[in-house]
Amino acid sequence: MWPGRSRSSRPSGPTSRATSCAPWTLAGDLGQRVRAGRRAERFRASPDLPSLFRRPWGPGWALVGDAGLVMDPITGQGIGDALRDAELLAEAAAAGLGGRQPLQAALAGYERARDAATLPMYEFTTELASFAPPTAEQQALFGALAGRQAEIDRFLGVLTGTVPLADFQSPRNLLRLLGPRAMTRLALGRLRRPRQGTAAAHPAVAEP
Repeated sequence: MWPGRSRSSRPSGPTSRATSCAPWTLAGDLGQRVRAGRRAERFRASPDLPSLFRRPWGPGWALVGDAGLVMDPITGQGIGDALRDAELLAEAAAAGLGGRQPLQAALAGYERARDAATLPMYEFTTELASFAPPTAEQQALFGALAGRQAEIDRFLGVLTGTVPLADFQSPRNLLRLLGPRAMTRLALGRLRRPRQGTAAAHPAVAEP
């Protein structure tokens, strides 16, 4: 909850709830529910969790959910990914075992479909979990969300899986949220920044 600080420096006592809930003042009715709650025990953190893709199939076996793809739980995607993967795998198994296509080709198709469906949220999650200082784009977005409950709900819907991340991050939606002036300013700022190398789409790939 407080990255980079020792346990002894973390807030405790009656003021800890107000301190830890300060960001929730911008989260509408969700923030109200959090502030009304009572902390039952100390916060527990899980720093430096690995994030990696595993090959999700092989001779006589297949993986779904966290077994085949490890992602930081900060965005809470585990159960949704597991249900999605189970459906994709069932379709691949039916195609392969039913004779519509070779089983290996069907399972390779399952892997490609899983990766394509996961990658946008995977990149968003690993960036969020890094606790890096917010970028200019993030500051502009969160500033635009402040006080707009319907838009806050849509952003939280991205985390719960009810709003596709690609839809929320589409140029049309960002233009609607930020306005043309802010979009132009951010685009110009991005062009002026020196280019940096991009991380691989799959930062770690492991065989089960």
